[in-house]
Amino acid sequence: MSEPILTEDQRDALQEIANIGMGQAGARLAALLGRFVHLSVPRIRMVDTDTLPSAVRDMLDFTEPVTALRQSFRCEIAGEAISLFDSRSAGHMKFVFRADDVHGEDSHDHEDMSDAEVLSDVTNLIAGACLTGLFEQLGQLPTFTPPRLIGEQLDLEEVLHPSKLPWDRALLLEVNLQTEDGVFGSHLLTLMTAKAVQSLVTAIDGFLANL
Repeated sequence: MSEPILTEDQRDALQEIANIGMGQAGARLAALLGRFVHLSVPRIRMVDTDTLPSAVRDMLDFTEPVTALRQSFRCEIAGEAISLFDSRSAGHMKFVFRADDVHGEDSHDHEDMSDAEVLSDVTNLIAGACLTGLFEQLGQLPTFTPPRLIGEQLDLEEVLHPSKLPWDRALLLEVNLQTEDGVFGSHLLTLMTAKAVQSLVTAIDGFLANL
């Protein structure tokens, strides 16, 4: 069976749907940070796992090691969301989470959180809002596993090494959220297997048919 490829109409629809999810994630992140958040245009590519690191590096503006977390999602379409943060973001988010007014709770509840724990919460916020917003447009409600730390201060090749990915070919959907002052930056990579892309194509066709 040949690999499913998105048509131009399907790709455009996925990009527009992803924009809606990104907008929800950006609004929540902006409220948390108290800063305007720039959102990139979602980028979509079919990639082989052995070329994934170079494909992602072509998309990103990170030139330094990253902290990476992964989170599985599942509805009729399943996949992995990988969140990448630069080193400055980790420290800044820990500062934000210590503020009294972030959660309406005593700041001592967050003083002992590690950078990884803070970024786990931020990963939940970004990936949850973005992907839930996307899949809701397709009439689906995804569930998520808790974020798992891949590692800190890693090169992309370490994060996306083919031996760590359980498939040979995948759809890559990349979005970037960045504050205008540069104190926070994050890339969200969504990876779906060829089988999942078949389900995605069916859902997108249903979405287009109802327009």
